[in-house]
Amino acid sequence: MPTVTVAPERLKSCVTAIFTGHDVPEADARIIADSLVDADLRGVSSHGVVRVPTYVAGLSSGSINPRPNVRVVVDLGPRATVDGDNGMGQVASHRAMQEAIARAREHGIGAVAVRGSRHCGAMAYWAIQALAAGCIGFATTNAGLNMAPTGGRDKIIGNNPLAIAVPTNRPWPMVLDMATSVVAGGKLDIAAIRGQKIPLDWATDPEGNPTDDPVVARKGLLLPVGGPKGYGLAVMLDVLAGVLSGGRFGGGLGMGGSSQFFMAIQVDGYMPLDEFRARMDLLIDQIHQSRRVPGVDRIYVPGEIEYETSRQRSRDGIPLEQPVIDTLERLAAEVGAPGPT
Repeated sequence: MPTVTVAPERLKSCVTAIFTGHDVPEADARIIADSLVDADLRGVSSHGVVRVPTYVAGLSSGSINPRPNVRVVVDLGPRATVDGDNGMGQVASHRAMQEAIARAREHGIGAVAVRGSRHCGAMAYWAIQALAAGCIGFATTNAGLNMAPTGGRDKIIGNNPLAIAVPTNRPWPMVLDMATSVVAGGKLDIAAIRGQKIPLDWATDPEGNPTDDPVVARKGLLLPVGGPKGYGLAVMLDVLAGVLSGGRFGGGLGMGGSSQFFMAIQVDGYMPLDEFRARMDLLIDQIHQSRRVPGVDRIYVPGEIEYETSRQRSRDGIPLEQPVIDTLERLAAEVGAPGPT
C-alpha cells in the first residue's frame, strides 16, 4: 500500500488540534500527540497516530473524560497512587512518571501506581522520561482482554506490556519495550490497513485455530510470547498495574479503562552515574562483538534500532498509509484544523 511521508512537527500539530477540538486542554493534547508521534518516529506504528480515531471515539461518546482531575490519592514517600479520573491515559501516565522521578530524586526510588486511566500508548515513551534524571525507568500497563490463559479459550488476560529504559554513554539509551503477546494487537490493525496477511503464530480465530487474517484475529485471541511464560508474565504485570493500584484488572478490563505502574530508580544510589554508564558501555560492546550467524551483518541491543529509525524519520519524515492520512484529514476538518499534509 502506498504511503505518504509527513513532517513530524506538522503531524504533531495536527493531532494536537484534533484533541483540543474535542475539549482536551492544549497542554494535555500536546502530551498525547507527542507520545503518539514519538511511537511513529521510533517505528512502532501500532501505537502511533493510528490510535487517534479510537481515542476520539471515546472522547465523543463520553467514555473518556477530556478534562480529568488527575491527582495523587495515596502519598507515602517513595510510593504513591494516582487517580486518572477516567481521562486520557497519557495524561495520567505523564503525572505518574513525573511523580516517580521526583520521589526517586528524594528517596532513591519512586514507585507510582495509576488507576482510573485509559490506554496510554507505547510504554517506552514513559520509561525513557526517567533517563534525564539519571534514573532507570520502568513502565507497565494492563491492556484490553485479548489473550487466554494457557490451556484456556476465554479472553480473560491482557497482553500487558512493559518497558525498561537504561542510561548509557551512547547517543541512545538501552530500551526494552514489549508486549506479552507475540505481537501487539495494534500490529493486526496495521496489517489490516495494509491488506496484509499475518504469520500463523501471531493469533487465532475465535475458535482457537491459527489464522493469517488480521481481521479475524482481532475477533480471536492473541498468542502469548513464549507460551506459558508470556501468559504468566502478563498476569504478574496485571498484579502491579491493576490489582495494586486499586484499579481495573482481569475481567474488569472488559468494562473499559486500564491501570498502570511506573518506577524510577536513581542509579547513583548504587554507584556513581558515570561508572554505571561506563559499565553499560562494556555490556553493549560485549553484545555487539558477539559472533554472528551466517547472513547477519550487525547485532543490536534493545532500543538501538528504534533510535536509528527515529533519527532517520526526524530528518526525512514519517511514512503513513493513505487510509491513516485520510482519517486524520477528516478528523482535523471536523474541528476546523489543518490536516497532517
